[in-house]
Amino acid sequence: MVSTVLLDTLQDPSKEINGLYSGQNPDEFITTVEQHFKQLLSPHDAFYQIPPLSSSHPPIAHRQRGLVRFEAMVQDTSASPEVYLGIMENGSHGGWGIYEHTIRPTDRDTDEPTLDYNQLRERSSVWAVTIPNQTKWSEDEFNGTDFPTPTQHNEYTCPRKYKNPSSDSSAFGVSLKLYQTDLSLKPGEVKTFVGILDEEDLASEVEEDEVQKLPVIHVVFTLDVASTTAAFDLKALRDTLPDDISITRQELLQWIADEGLGGDTVAAEWVLLLSLSKVQSRTPPMLPLSMTLAAFVDPVDKEAEEPTIVPILRQLLSAVSFMPLSLERLNKTFFLPTSVDEDVHAGFLQQSIGSCVIVSESGIKEGKVTEKGLRNLDALQSAIATQTISYVFPYSSYAFPVDLMFLVLTRGRKSAFVKTELVIPLQSTLPPDQLARVLYKQEGNIRLPEESRLKAFRNYLKTSRELKVSLSNEVGKYIEDEFVRRRQESTSTTSSEDLAREMTIAKLLSASRHESELTKETWKAAVEMDQQRQMATK
Repeated sequence: MVSTVLLDTLQDPSKEINGLYSGQNPDEFITTVEQHFKQLLSPHDAFYQIPPLSSSHPPIAHRQRGLVRFEAMVQDTSASPEVYLGIMENGSHGGWGIYEHTIRPTDRDTDEPTLDYNQLRERSSVWAVTIPNQTKWSEDEFNGTDFPTPTQHNEYTCPRKYKNPSSDSSAFGVSLKLYQTDLSLKPGEVKTFVGILDEEDLASEVEEDEVQKLPVIHVVFTLDVASTTAAFDLKALRDTLPDDISITRQELLQWIADEGLGGDTVAAEWVLLLSLSKVQSRTPPMLPLSMTLAAFVDPVDKEAEEPTIVPILRQLLSAVSFMPLSLERLNKTFFLPTSVDEDVHAGFLQQSIGSCVIVSESGIKEGKVTEKGLRNLDALQSAIATQTISYVFPYSSYAFPVDLMFLVLTRGRKSAFVKTELVIPLQSTLPPDQLARVLYKQEGNIRLPEESRLKAFRNYLKTSRELKVSLSNEVGKYIEDEFVRRRQESTSTTSSEDLAREMTIAKLLSASRHESELTKETWKAAVEMDQQRQMATK
């Protein structure tokens, strides 16, 4: 049952703010509001009573000046600060859109409130977008059971569509008004913003006299995404899994192999390890694995552009972006966020932390790659190798960190366009035509496990991905001794880069087995996997 205080706050947050204000220092009052709303709304049950702003619940589905929660990626922080009237003539606080709401255009026939310039305050304005290519089940998880996806979808055309990295037509962006001076947001960050939904006028880019309505959230507080995800209690998630995790692991591998990889369980295991990969450290660099699936045949039906592995991973991961390379995409689109007429247009590589980016080369035909196309390929290679992307301005560029999993699909022995850390040849026993039909199924023809098994697979991946794997002194000494022995015995030089790669693979393999401490047996298995992979590519 929803409390009366909570219900009143959800319906009229401006009234709640006015009730809190009693002549305090207007700057200190911002902290008071943040703490009050966070204390009232952060508890799990209360948080999920806040209406979600999402692709399935866009701005037009909500009442203006009501409270919403918005899980979003910061897209652009370059806008100049704005000013607002901190204390209005009647003595009430003017923040969180309260001042603007009192002088809406319909009311401007009457006298506007007298401005006391001593009471003007600054706020930040940041552009945030729905999480690019967020999967449906992940969005449903954020929305919560009280806000299911409507049977009739709300058609919503987002202003400033060029600021959305996602190809999804239901994606949109919001202008965030931030009043907390200590809140510093970086491009690419994913946060949950709780605030008052409003709108402001935006001059149309097509018709001079036409005014569009730009969605705005006056933020009262923000939360890290992990703290707001209903299913992210790791201990609770582990308790839903069987004691013998190898059963769930093997079932998942077999499903990925049979439905998406022509029965190749070895490739499926590498895809599993990739899906657990993330930035462990920037200094020294311990970055996510990047992987090329080689000998990945082209589709028989040239219209079937999306490989089966894409919808399969969408059933398992929270955000999956498909990037079919073509000359048109290379030569005409932005891969990097780029400033155009003093406004940052989104680039495809502007994806949220933890996203899986699947790059397919099947659409590449003969033709010329322009200078812009070469810059895009350089940007893609840099993102893969360094886990950074640049924000491009007319006379400068600034690099920002990303945390993305890259899977490249190519018909050849290796990619002709980018270099990944691993190359895995697809080894299926199926004839080429039959293999192509498996690798490029219509989404409706994919055999899905029961929903309970899918949920178990997702929980298994979440817990494995967050598991911290430690290294004992004994095993560390064993690995060091083995490395020295191999260098002395091997005809080819075993480098420190080889050791670093094997360590990454071993820790991922350990996490996939839910082993919190790396064992000698898992280390040996990881080295063997890597050696067999290298032999298969020769």
